[in-house]
Amino acid sequence: MIRSRRDTASSPSSPRPPLRLKYVEAVLCVCFALTFIVWTRLAVPGPLTRSADPRSPSDPLGLDALLPTPDTQPRSAAGQLAEAFATLTHPLIVLAVIAAWVVYAYTARMRRLSVSLAIAAAGIPTQFLIALHLARPAPGAAFADSIAAFTHAYPNAHVTAMTLASWVLVTLARAHHRSAMVATGTVLGYTAVAVTAVGQWYMGLATLSDLIGGFLLGAAFANLALWVGGIDAILTSWVNSRLSRASSEKRAAIIYNPTKFDDLSLLRRRVTAEVHATGWRPTVWLETTPDDPGRSMARRALDAGVDLVMVAGGDGTVRAVSSELAGTEMPMALIPAGTGNLLARNLSIPLDTDAAIRLALRGRLQSIDMVTCTFDDGEERFVVMAGMGLDAQIMESTDSGLKRVIRSGAYAVAAVQNAVPDPFTATITLDDAPPGRREMVMALMGNVGTITAGMTLFPRATPTDGMVDLLLASPGKVVDWARLGAQILTGQEMEGFTLTRARRVLIEADRPVPFELDGDTAGSTRTLRAEVDQGALHVVVPQ
Repeated sequence: MIRSRRDTASSPSSPRPPLRLKYVEAVLCVCFALTFIVWTRLAVPGPLTRSADPRSPSDPLGLDALLPTPDTQPRSAAGQLAEAFATLTHPLIVLAVIAAWVVYAYTARMRRLSVSLAIAAAGIPTQFLIALHLARPAPGAAFADSIAAFTHAYPNAHVTAMTLASWVLVTLARAHHRSAMVATGTVLGYTAVAVTAVGQWYMGLATLSDLIGGFLLGAAFANLALWVGGIDAILTSWVNSRLSRASSEKRAAIIYNPTKFDDLSLLRRRVTAEVHATGWRPTVWLETTPDDPGRSMARRALDAGVDLVMVAGGDGTVRAVSSELAGTEMPMALIPAGTGNLLARNLSIPLDTDAAIRLALRGRLQSIDMVTCTFDDGEERFVVMAGMGLDAQIMESTDSGLKRVIRSGAYAVAAVQNAVPDPFTATITLDDAPPGRREMVMALMGNVGTITAGMTLFPRATPTDGMVDLLLASPGKVVDWARLGAQILTGQEMEGFTLTRARRVLIEADRPVPFELDGDTAGSTRTLRAEVDQGALHVVVPQ
């Protein structure tokens, strides 16, 4: 748990963290799966194998006799209504809906939720394979030609699909932190399961044992999805909400870039839910503007005396906020929402929004370096990378609209547009070493090693080593660009490129050259001086 500045004073030790129940989903998954296996062995002739005579299924338990198959007429009003409902809840339709939510959750940076939904969706084809293997026929023939009918009855496909669909409905309500919808969704969802079961029996497409088998399989996959995806189950959350009554005087501020989120109300609900679960006071919300990417907001957070500043935005927002927090004791936590998210990637901070929020409130603090850059028109800090020449031209040429569509691929398009760069000559001075002069198309400085798409540009760079890494590149032909690519992939210096590092770097160009800081173009300069501020920023990172 993060310790604030107030915690460092001599005060009574913090209360022990509230008890949390774990592995409820795993236990439920195993229980439902074992029950399904036992039920199948008892309800279907031949333990998990095909019957010798699939047209004459037995009923060892005698349960199906308790619920005999009715003689429903397909053309009756009740029969048509049952068939229409069965068609609307067809497993293939349910599968398509869940798959659409998988895509939505993934694009909304709810990666754990997308994994859970994908596992839930896998329960539907799994049911089909099990039914195909067991080959138990439907008990009635009146609706055998219906589009909603399946050749094999056990486990019932519709009940399995609707059990999963009901779980998805409730889980999505929880993921969006709409607590008022959870109870309603639970009632509606399992009412739909019951109606589906009754409809399947009424149409003569399933017996009682088929319906129970379908429910057990769906419940097993639902809890497997919760377990593997790391999403709190309804039971776990209900119990833990009553165990977790700890309160705290801590308070966080969140500085967010509204252009990076399609649904700001969703972000607010997600942050509010996690803050409430941790026992912190309500969060201070500070929105960036086109004219101010976060500097004044960071100062307002400092003035408010909060214990943590969360930054929800891209690399530009992170740089603006971290520049103001550098040199203070204020912890900063990242909620990645941009295209590159380079600092987050280099610090192993999850890109999943929910996971990043949980980490922000429960992670450990690490001091990292920042780099102060002095140029012709002023002074700025960067935390990831800065450069002169080609990389700045690429950043300037990158279309913002294209970035929203193909994300990091927009940089590749801009790179192609600048495939024939204009070289410049510069004098390079590293620390107290004698200056050297050379021609180049790009001078790139890094506080971290990994860039977009996970490529390592500076293999030795870490944000805690007190050094800034420097790449000087002067490719003039296609083969030179191939060497640069090989250098990035292998981390070994190639002919025509220089990899070095220092605490202070001075670049003096023969003419004004475009430059950038953490992906934001900053104009042109003839002189760029960089000096490391070691351990200037406190960032929340994984344990």
